[in-house]
Amino acid sequence: MDIELEAILIPLTFFFLVGFVIRQSRLRAEHETQRRFELGVRTLERFNDPEALEKFLGGVAGQEFLRLLDHGEPPLQRRLLRSVQGGIALSGLGLAFLVLSAALDGYGDMVIPGTLLLCLGGALLLGAAVAYKLAQRWEILGDRGRGRSSSPYRDLASS
Repeated sequence: MDIELEAILIPLTFFFLVGFVIRQSRLRAEHETQRRFELGVRTLERFNDPEALEKFLGGVAGQEFLRLLDHGEPPLQRRLLRSVQGGIALSGLGLAFLVLSAALDGYGDMVIPGTLLLCLGGALLLGAAVAYKLAQRWEILGDRGRGRSSSPYRDLASS
C-alpha cells in the first residue's frame, strides 16, 4: 500500500482549515456576546440613583437597551439563514471537487473530499429545512416567517 504523503496531507489540511474557520467564527460570536455584556454592565454602573435607573429602564430607551442586551443568541431566522448559506457553500464546493475529478485526468483523488463536502452541505440544507418546518408548526417564527407581508420595511412604509 503505497500512498503518497501529499494524498494524505492535502485533504487533511483542507478539513483542518474548514474547522479552523468554524472555530474562529464561534470565538468571534462569543467575544461579541462578552463585549455586549460588559457594555451593559458599564452603562448600568453609571446610574448612581436607583430612581434614575428605574426611570431609564421603564422608558422606551431602557426597553430598547434591555432588548439589545438580551440578544446573546441570534434569532432563529438568522441561524436558519446561516445553515442554508453554509449548506449551499459546502454543496457547491463538493460539486466543484466532483466536477474537477470527472473533467480532468489525474484528479481522481478529489472524489472522496467532494462527496464528503456534498453530503455535509446537503445535511446542513436538510437540517435547515426541517428546523424551518418545525418552527412553523410550533409557531416559533411568529409573523416574520409568514410570507411577503412580513417585511420589516413594509411596517415602516405604511406608518
